[in-house]
Amino acid sequence: MSSFEKDLLNELLDVYEKSKLSKGGTKISRKIKLDTKNKSLKSYSKNDSFKYVDENNKIIHKLEDLGFINATYDNETFKYLTLNLENAHKIYDYLKRNKPSDELEKIKEVIKKYKFNNFVDDFLNDVLLKINEKYDYPKTYFKDSNELDLILKSFEAIETLNDEIKERDFSVKFLGDSKIFSSIKNKVIKIIKDYDPYGYLEDDDVLSNFNIVKNSSYVLIKNNLKFKINNQIIDLNDLNFEFSFSDQMIKSMEILDIKCKKVITVENLTSFYSFNDKDYLVIYLAGFHNHTKQILLKKIYEKYPNLEYYHFSDIDAGGFLIYMNLKEKTKIPFIPYKMSIEELKNNKNNLKELTQNDIHRLELLKNDPKFIIFKDVIEYMLLNNVKLEQEILD
Repeated sequence: MSSFEKDLLNELLDVYEKSKLSKGGTKISRKIKLDTKNKSLKSYSKNDSFKYVDENNKIIHKLEDLGFINATYDNETFKYLTLNLENAHKIYDYLKRNKPSDELEKIKEVIKKYKFNNFVDDFLNDVLLKINEKYDYPKTYFKDSNELDLILKSFEAIETLNDEIKERDFSVKFLGDSKIFSSIKNKVIKIIKDYDPYGYLEDDDVLSNFNIVKNSSYVLIKNNLKFKINNQIIDLNDLNFEFSFSDQMIKSMEILDIKCKKVITVENLTSFYSFNDKDYLVIYLAGFHNHTKQILLKKIYEKYPNLEYYHFSDIDAGGFLIYMNLKEKTKIPFIPYKMSIEELKNNKNNLKELTQNDIHRLELLKNDPKFIIFKDVIEYMLLNNVKLEQEILD
């Protein structure tokens, strides 16, 4: 098969697959047509077209004899061709190219293998809906059935994670190769961001929240904590500056004493450093908390359940989501700190306008019973088109 013949038939099928005709979605009489402006037929319009015309015409006549196309000429000069729709399926066999219907069936078979009981099922339901209604699948999420299988295998593995694991180690352990997960990582993140009801804002937060990390995690903490590690006793009040815990340190540390009645988690680094109230044990979250931070918080709460626990975030949809995620994952009764209408009113010169994405998220949260604690402030934000970053607050 010549390159001209192969390119011509493939372009014809590409146009066919993009049309409603391939999906049975129209009763209007339409044609799949290629002329000399199309890529595969441009040799007809070149200055040296005389070199190709005879050979090209032979191939076009051959494809007519096979029943694949119908060609139109003007005084023996080729003008355009149309696909013989009744024989389109034969061209796939002729080219040994997968039929769209075959790939759709493969996708359905892949989906049958998995059951999640979470937002991934919502994603898969949408895939099936598009297959059934549009005779197509959402290629922004996966390129074919094989990639979908890898993505779903990853989600299945994520559900088993109880400890943090580095991305490369996750890929080796569950997908059999250190580089496979990196090839589908962005697709996994996109599905989570589009379908997880929390709607995570930052890509790094997405995977970290599911215990997949690029590197070992660290937690910054300051004030009022006395602990022992490797038989060494450290008092943060004696150090008088922040201390960084790795994930392994947190697992092996023993909390000896907390010399205050309040614990606060802080979303942003600037606010962590500027928060100088010595009546608090201060923990830097860096956005959504991950497994490492969860272990530390649970250790503190299990030993000191009667302390007051606060969370300090931006006054925006992301801050509210971080608060609720933290509260639900740790089972600690956190109280929002400086995340009310009062802060918005007292900082009018530093407020920012809401984006369309902010408005969409806030509308969802306003109607979610879980976020009733923020209902008044959300309504105020939407009414006045405002939000506030926590760095502004003292």
